[in-house]
Amino acid sequence: PWVDPERGDRFLSLEKEHNQFADGDLASELAAVTGAANRVNAAIYTLDPRGVIGTMTVVDQVDPAEMRAHIGKTQSSLRTLAEATGGFAVVNDNSYDDALKRIDAETSDYYVLGYYASNPDPNHRNRSVEVKTGRKGVEVKSRGWYRTRAGQTPPAPKG
Repeated sequence: PWVDPERGDRFLSLEKEHNQFADGDLASELAAVTGAANRVNAAIYTLDPRGVIGTMTVVDQVDPAEMRAHIGKTQSSLRTLAEATGGFAVVNDNSYDDALKRIDAETSDYYVLGYYASNPDPNHRNRSVEVKTGRKGVEVKSRGWYRTRAGQTPPAPKG
């Protein structure tokens, strides 16, 4: 089971006992996952199934400060995954209907645009992109940036 009545949250107890997933490791893993998602143009939409997280009971025997830190770290991770890939996070919410409808709307109709960068400098890896439209009533959502691969020079436009 994910929750052991004697030790509480399984992941929290593993973190305490073995320190197997330190903050540095978490940051590294988040960077790797978001980097991979961005390379394939995949937006990640995260949903915390715990809903609104309230207080614990005395039976839980968990330090409230440690629990708040754990909850903050897990929700921050969900937000980071979503925001860094163009998705959104649903945390501290008990109603998922609107979020699921929004995810459906955002993933049902879209355009994929391509272009040639005007900056051939391979050392300038983080690049910003701005997508605009002149069409009234249209909302444009885009990632706003991308990262080139190390050591690659973008190809020059043909023509």
